[in-house]
Amino acid sequence: MSFAAAFYNFSVELSHADRGTYAHFRVKTPRHPHESMEHLFARMLAFCHCYQEGQSFSSGLFEPKEPTIWHRDITGDLLLWVQVGCPDRKKLEAALRAVPANGLRIYFFEQGQVAEFCHMLRGSKSNWVADIQFFMISPALLEQLVPLERSSPRWTVTFVDNAVYLDADGAELVGEIAPIAIWEAFQESLQESPSSGA
Repeated sequence: MSFAAAFYNFSVELSHADRGTYAHFRVKTPRHPHESMEHLFARMLAFCHCYQEGQSFSSGLFEPKEPTIWHRDITGDLLLWVQVGCPDRKKLEAALRAVPANGLRIYFFEQGQVAEFCHMLRGSKSNWVADIQFFMISPALLEQLVPLERSSPRWTVTFVDNAVYLDADGAELVGEIAPIAIWEAFQESLQESPSSGA
């Protein structure tokens, strides 16, 4: 297991009216030595976007078989499985067997990740990922966050529809976490590459 490059202690004031979620919480997370700041902030935004009491970061990049975020009940069964970035197929198939249909989410944070996932779906004859929710975190928001790095950030995060209003230590930022119709994106990718054989 690799040693953490740094630890970050986030203090978050959260408002997500669409989900009826209002919370104040603190979360401490390590940064993997090979983790970009964009990935760190992407997983923190995903953590806020899907927030429910009891969820936590897993060992993440330190343990590749684990998702980015999860929530287990008192018996150890998974209630929530969240991946930030593109998971491999075996990992995703295992999650589909282990987690309730409404408990799987994938957050992309680079445009190329959508194309990468669509490539992984080649050969699929049916929409076996129908029970997974897919989102894109706007890369521009992550780029604005990188210069604001500090070890104990204070965030006020408000979600309205697909918009994200973020006060990060007094810097007011606006971005988006938009749902993705991944099967439609996959079909479009096939039209662009008719020789794919899917």
